[in-house]
Amino acid sequence: MGEKMKSYRNFRISLAIVVGLLLSASTLRAENPFDYLFFPFQQVDADPAKRYSVTQDQGPWMVMATSFRGPGAEKQAHNLIMELREEFKLEAFMHRKSYDFSNKVEGRGIDKYGKPKQMVYNRNVQFDEIAVLVGNFESLQSDDAQKLLKKIKTLHPRTLGPEPDAGTTQVYAGLRSLQRKLNLSADKKGPMGRAFIIRNPNLPPEYFTQNSVEPFVERLNSGVEHSLLKNPGKYSVQVATFRGKVVYDIEKNYDADAAVSNSLVKAAEDAHRLVMALRKQGIEAYEYHDRHESVVCVGSFQSLGMRQLDGKINLEPRVAAVMKAYGAQRVQLPNSTQFGLRPKTLGGIQFDIQPRPIHVPKKSIGSNYLSRF
Repeated sequence: MGEKMKSYRNFRISLAIVVGLLLSASTLRAENPFDYLFFPFQQVDADPAKRYSVTQDQGPWMVMATSFRGPGAEKQAHNLIMELREEFKLEAFMHRKSYDFSNKVEGRGIDKYGKPKQMVYNRNVQFDEIAVLVGNFESLQSDDAQKLLKKIKTLHPRTLGPEPDAGTTQVYAGLRSLQRKLNLSADKKGPMGRAFIIRNPNLPPEYFTQNSVEPFVERLNSGVEHSLLKNPGKYSVQVATFRGKVVYDIEKNYDADAAVSNSLVKAAEDAHRLVMALRKQGIEAYEYHDRHESVVCVGSFQSLGMRQLDGKINLEPRVAAVMKAYGAQRVQLPNSTQFGLRPKTLGGIQFDIQPRPIHVPKKSIGSNYLSRF
């Protein structure tokens, strides 16, 4: 019994400290680990013997500086990367992409035999293109990303040279040279004036489409034994919701033995107790905490059911069973002919009146590189 009380107390203390960190976030420096790109004392690795290829360790957003194609493309890309690293103190990387326009592709419509039309490209070619990407940013709207983009557009690295006839393999170098001669580029941009922000090409599409949690919320749930983030399914059923208003101030002296009168902490405690009570009954229960509330979910499902022609979903029997098991009971009101809903409880803690299926939140793929800072 003593060990259980100690474990529960440690859970309360850890939760209170994390909530305090959340509250003080507004007074601390914003979580933006990429400001270092613009500090003059930043040391950037620049070893000519290395090949700085893009990996998943870079941020989800990068600046596409320029690209090269043809014989000598990789060498010139490497030289530009070294110059950006040595002279401009910018973290530059190389990425290779292969293009194949020699195969047939399926076109629109069908042929006279009722089969999909087979189309061919106008130019039957295959080639590799070497891109130079710079920086790593958590957000597309990051101020640092926009500053870096503006800076790269105006740089004039020696590697690219003033004229394409110097042997450059930079894509569209000839067009840019013609624009300069005809004075069509009035903004006087450099040879990387067409730079733009793109996704990290080595991150899977799921990174940008899944409902992943932010790094702070992931840390908030990292020490939870039965965290919803560990749920192996795509869906679960939210059976209880606990909301709280944050009032704790981390800058005040923290007494581990003092009672933490905070509704958000109380919400997390209730969620934790309910999960443990359900687990004691052999129920697959999970808890999840974010900046505003704590929730309890039951079950792990790969599908919610079959979608019907009218758009409604015919719920999978196990999902429907969970919703029914923890949903409110319909009871007749005292001294009345009317009926109301009475929430079910366990250990004095109420379940939601109407449980609902939810997508299981997933850990952010980008949290691995964020943890480096």
